[in-house]
Amino acid sequence: MPPKNSPPLPSAHAAAQCVQDQPGLDQRGSSRHGFSRRDLLCGLGALPLAALGAAPAVPFGAGDVVVGCTLLNDAKDDHRGLGRILHYDAALRLRQVITLDDTTHIVQGLKFGPDRTLWAFDAFAYKIVRFDTQARRRENFTAPARSFAHVTFARDGRFFLGENFVGEKSRVPLGTTLPFMPGTRRLGDGHLFEFSRQGKMLREHATPVHGGMGGFQGLTSSTLAADGRTLVYTSESGPRIMRWDLLDRVALPDLVSAPDNSGRFFFDVRYDEAGRLLVVTGRGIDALDAEGRLMRSYALGSFGWASLGTPRDGFVHASNFFSGEIACLDLASGEVVARAQTGIRKSASGLDSFPG
Repeated sequence: MPPKNSPPLPSAHAAAQCVQDQPGLDQRGSSRHGFSRRDLLCGLGALPLAALGAAPAVPFGAGDVVVGCTLLNDAKDDHRGLGRILHYDAALRLRQVITLDDTTHIVQGLKFGPDRTLWAFDAFAYKIVRFDTQARRRENFTAPARSFAHVTFARDGRFFLGENFVGEKSRVPLGTTLPFMPGTRRLGDGHLFEFSRQGKMLREHATPVHGGMGGFQGLTSSTLAADGRTLVYTSESGPRIMRWDLLDRVALPDLVSAPDNSGRFFFDVRYDEAGRLLVVTGRGIDALDAEGRLMRSYALGSFGWASLGTPRDGFVHASNFFSGEIACLDLASGEVVARAQTGIRKSASGLDSFPG
């Protein structure tokens, strides 16, 4: 929730804010439009230097927001670039840029765990990176070589990773090359992997998936129902909201199912504090009841909204992949109470707010 009377940012943070709407610097310090690092200096600091690790990490504070926003700098691959996490305060003012030196493509699926560890994913490089509450890197989580891109936590400490990709190829042209699983000619199976609290893999669930518009989208987002055993999930851009029984390990009837040509798209899903299922639909967020019936729609004004944060204190954050915008929505009033622009199109992929 954004504070009503936020104090002014320290000067170094003001420097970061000054350049947050710039088109983005490459690793040599020049933007794609020819601006030099010198051109983007402001206040007492230069954001690119801090982003490259010259400044100490800024700890996460209550209500702070993080978003995966890779600096796309490969003309031959529209998903490849310098991995970055943008760290905003509760009023969506940029605090720091965290860069990753071991990812290769879009960083996505950001989520704070029950212990407040931040998880983030590169489904192309098979990387699962983690940060502590001080925004310092922890060791990567080691999982099977699959295209994991999000995590869902159970109340008892177990957690679940979903395979982002499925099948052998995309049925639509792409500006990137999807990775095959090692030793195979398959992108993935779209399965769910279950782990113990200690990180030991317990089982692989053979979850059926839709494939989305491109046919290669697997189990791209998920959330647990209040019963603790029903996983609700989607295949990004597909017209179905699917369900899986974690105890009996069987598919349940879809919560929502529409024809492929219906024009309905489902992306990310989360339960809010009132027990409604929130699903981001490209143009906004729908709130559904336990039977999948529409309770309320929240319009966000443009197409491309694809990621949701964890609803907290009556607010939820969303990000727009196409425009690079992030927004904070008041679920009671329906008002967007804060917005920010990451400055990078087709990169913002997954966000969450720090629980404090």
